[in-house]
Amino acid sequence: MSVRYWEDTQPLVVDTKRNILRYYEGACKLQVSMPNWTDDKEQERQGKTVTLDVTALRECPEAMEIIKQIAKYTGYDKLP
Repeated sequence: MSVRYWEDTQPLVVDTKRNILRYYEGACKLQVSMPNWTDDKEQERQGKTVTLDVTALRECPEAMEIIKQIAKYTGYDKLP
């Protein structure tokens, strides 16, 4: 049985309070989740999640243009 990257790797995690980002560098995956929530048994659950394949984004000029537009909108295109 193959090891799943999210079980084998510690991601870099950023919680913006509106989203949770988890970057798995070795697997080139970026997960974007809605905030965690608590079920009726008082257990914390991960919010709905989308996983982006960073390698696929990098290979697609149209996708990279969207990333550049986001960087410009946030002002991060000016960083050294």
